[in-house]
Amino acid sequence: MTLNPRGATAPPVTHTASRGRPPAPPSAPATARWSGAPATWAHRHPVARAVSLAVGLGALGGAVALGGRHDKVLWFCAVVPDTALLLGIAGAPTWHRMPSYAVRPYNVLHSPAVPAVLLTAAALTGRRRLAVAGLAWLGHIGWDRACGYGPRDAAGYVTR
Repeated sequence: MTLNPRGATAPPVTHTASRGRPPAPPSAPATARWSGAPATWAHRHPVARAVSLAVGLGALGGAVALGGRHDKVLWFCAVVPDTALLLGIAGAPTWHRMPSYAVRPYNVLHSPAVPAVLLTAAALTGRRRLAVAGLAWLGHIGWDRACGYGPRDAAGYVTR
């Protein structure tokens, strides 16, 4: 109990995270708060968002330059990372929270490792389609990060 300015006692204040979810333990490392790839791409700071936007638009521009505006691989790979959202949309308790069974697929599909594998395979094999796929996928991830959507924690919320 604490005294307020008028001398009356007030109950202790308990801090909870936004949207009613419990706060993460202070000693938990960044990778322990969500399932999936390690947190390596910032998406909360305004400068990080601007860089993510530049990466996303640059990658999409490169994919269009390589494959053309009407390339089916480009548009398929630009949309495929959000199939995890379709997996969990019916069971989502709120708009901001994803069901726990959809968190890992979402985090894996939104990991920069996927386009890195595609772009590496494109460099090793010389296949233009793989390069278009990797750039489109990277463009999607960059655009999501620029809009503030990053990896999800185990409870299904966007990590802060």
